[in-house]
Amino acid sequence: MIVEAELIARIAVAAAVGVGLGIEREVRGQPAGMRTHGLVACGAAIFTLAGAYGFSDIHRGPNVDPMRVAAQVASGIGFIGGGVILKEGASVRGVTTAASLWAAGALGLLVGAGLLAEAVASLGIILVMLVGLRYLRELAGPRLGIGLRIVTMQYEQGHGTLRPLLDALRAAGASVEDVWIDDATASGASVRAVRVVVRTAHVAALGRAVAEIGTLSEVQDVHVGTVPN
Repeated sequence: MIVEAELIARIAVAAAVGVGLGIEREVRGQPAGMRTHGLVACGAAIFTLAGAYGFSDIHRGPNVDPMRVAAQVASGIGFIGGGVILKEGASVRGVTTAASLWAAGALGLLVGAGLLAEAVASLGIILVMLVGLRYLRELAGPRLGIGLRIVTMQYEQGHGTLRPLLDALRAAGASVEDVWIDDATASGASVRAVRVVVRTAHVAALGRAVAEIGTLSEVQDVHVGTVPN
């Protein structure tokens, strides 16, 4: 009989494997990084173990298979998670939130299956990934070549310049984290000020992309800077 410690260890190893895979995506500036991959791998392990070793009070037979419950919950939560993923130009938002919703469904299944100790331990693992990896990314990011940069641009309105900028940033391997548009601080009534925060491991390519955007006739100023701490 598999003991609780072994089940928890399996979940932890699954999370670690997912984080390891996500590091490669993080280095390449993709929106789904360490936390997202870790959550998905952890959730998949939880769904599998809950169906296989949970529901101990239910007699299993040819027509009674708790794994079917896990499968239905996993697919159902997937539809909900897909609804929180948003595509905004070159930016994809909500991927980690979708993964955390999926992991929350897995935790609920653990509790329902009677694996309470495993649910508490899994909650701790998930919180470490959500909170701890965020700080680890900021600390280790510069050493891995990952960093936040802010692209500031002022341009004449009416030329549709923002879309080419976002497309150029994406083509340069940057992941768009946030975009601010502020007409009030621009130098003229027809001039728009835009700030785009990106995460990238390809600083040189980002600089070349910004310089190319700067050659557009309607662009008055564009430059790349670091995000203040």
